[in-house]
This record gives sequence, structure tokens and C-alpha cells, in this order.
Amino acid sequence: MAEPVFEMRDLSSFYGKGKERLRYLKNVNLSLQQGEVLGLVGESGSGKSTLAKCLLGMVTDTEGYLEVNAPRPQMVFQDPYGSLNPAKTIGWILEEPLRAIGVKDKAERRRRVLEMIGLVGLEEKHLDRRPSQLSGGQRQRVAIAAALIQGSKFIILDEPVSALDVTLQAQILQLLVDLKAQLGLSYLFISHDLSVVYQICDRVAVLYHGEIVDQGDVDTVYDRPASDYTKRLLEASLALD
Repeated sequence: MAEPVFEMRDLSSFYGKGKERLRYLKNVNLSLQQGEVLGLVGESGSGKSTLAKCLLGMVTDTEGYLEVNAPRPQMVFQDPYGSLNPAKTIGWILEEPLRAIGVKDKAERRRRVLEMIGLVGLEEKHLDRRPSQLSGGQRQRVAIAAALIQGSKFIILDEPVSALDVTLQAQILQLLVDLKAQLGLSYLFISHDLSVVYQICDRVAVLYHGEIVDQGDVDTVYDRPASDYTKRLLEASLALD
């Protein structure tokens, strides 16, 4: 069996120093297999972003075991407008990650940018535009392209469709499914929307106050939730639907 994309065993994370040092994640056991989509759900403040930052190496005050076996994991954020440089063209934004990994040949960078822009469903004409000149859905496609252009196989998706209307949500979710198949990707899909998680994820883990209170394949967790908190999340989701 192939090694997992990442594995956490009894992982705890901390913020602050001395008497102000607080534990945020609490003995988390979680892994992602290659080619899998793992959903991570929980209310604001549950620790979802902290867990993602641990995987990206942005939180280093930890105890327990954490191994990430995928090189250059990348993140796609909820708000692409906030994550894309508004002063630069889309072409520049997509070339910059290639410069960062040492691709010096301008023609090669251009070739990779054109290939990637096509994969996410945009056209060459979009490369001369700035983020403000694109729609929300187009900006999210650019953000996905920027995350993928270095060849990363492990992508953390942080509420990637919550800022979009229902039609655009469906388009971006289908794009993610297609890219996963074409490029052999693995996703950690962070969301508060349990219906979206059910659509795209193979397994789901539920975080509550920094602890995993439920995890398993989506059908099992949704049909037979192991914690009262998961039951409340599901009931709230059904009420919204």
C-alpha cells in the first residue's frame, strides 16, 4: 500500500508562550491516502485552519507525530480576490510560482502557464487581465491554477466554493473532480457546508474544540454519526436545505 499523503498521530498544537501557551489541536489522529478527498468540517474556531497550517509548516509548536509525504503542498482559499495580487496580471501571478522554484526559461514558464490556464477552463486572453477584471468564478479558477502550477499533488481547499453562487459552486466542484482525475491529486477539503462535503469527499473528519469527534467514510458518518456534535451539524444542515 502506498504511503499516506500525510499522517497525524496524537498531534497537538500550541499558540503562545509560558503561562499563555494554549493547546488548540488535541491529540488528533488523521491521515489522507493518495488519490483521496478528505473532508474536514466543524464550526468556526474548531481548529480547521490550525490543522491546515500544521500541514503547511506554518504552525511548528506541536507535539505528537506529523509526516507530510507530498512535496510543496498548496492551499486554495475561500476568497481568491484576497489571495491574488491585485496589481499584477494573471500571467504574472501564474509565472511567479515557477520563478520561485527556479524555472528561469521564459518560454518554458509561458508554456506551463498556457497549459495550466487551459486545464482550469480559462483562455489565453485572461492572462493579460488583473483579478479585478475577472468574475468570482474565474478568479477561483486562477487560484486553483496557481496552486497546481508547481506540480503539487496535495492541495488543501479552504472553503473553496463558499463565496460562489450555487451554479458556480457546481462548476468549480466539477473542475476539482476533473483535475483530481487528470493530475492524480489528493485533497483536504475544508468546509462548513455538509452537503458540499457529501458531494465531493470520500471520507470526512469532524473537528470540535480541536478534537476529532467523528471520522469515517461519508455515508457512515452521515447515516450513523458517532457524536452528538456531528448530529447537531447534520440537523442544522438539513434545516438549511
